[in-house]
Amino acid sequence: MLFPLGSIVMPEGKMKLRIFEPRYRRMVAECSKADSGFGLCLFDSSGNQPANPLSSYGTWVKIVDFETLSDGLLGITVVGVKRFCIHSVRSEFDGLRKAKVEWLPTWSVREMEDDEMFLAQRLQKVYEQFPQLGDLYTHCFYDDASWVAQRWLELMPLTNEQFDQLSQHSNCETAISYLVNAKEFFDHS
Repeated sequence: MLFPLGSIVMPEGKMKLRIFEPRYRRMVAECSKADSGFGLCLFDSSGNQPANPLSSYGTWVKIVDFETLSDGLLGITVVGVKRFCIHSVRSEFDGLRKAKVEWLPTWSVREMEDDEMFLAQRLQKVYEQFPQLGDLYTHCFYDDASWVAQRWLELMPLTNEQFDQLSQHSNCETAISYLVNAKEFFDHS
């Protein structure tokens, strides 16, 4: 089952979601009954992607917490477990999308290089400035290039195409290189 969003979570990432559409309430109920998860992928609602508004890559997530929000809606917290590539998608009677996917390997832990450390430092500042993000993590692995790269891919405003290009690889090298070369973005953040 797919939950397309304007943002993404990667393995080891966490996100809070508001669930209000009937198809997604059904998805959450089915996941709870089966002690299973669902797939998060990017959704481009701008209409700029004529062929497919969904990213080709996503993350399978597990629900780790439930809450009733102040507006009475269901709130869930999910954690990213593993990456996937979408091969085909079909819609069910209520519009819930289901996909056939290929599972992808998790990015290995890699120590941050000296010229990459600014990425970890800026991420730490973002989590301090926005505690609603930082509070999701009891442990932050600022010395792990894979962990830091994945957290930035969750935070940066990426198109589906950019996300697919950066996340499709078997390690974090392409994403780290992109982030290091986007230094001007970090200089203004």
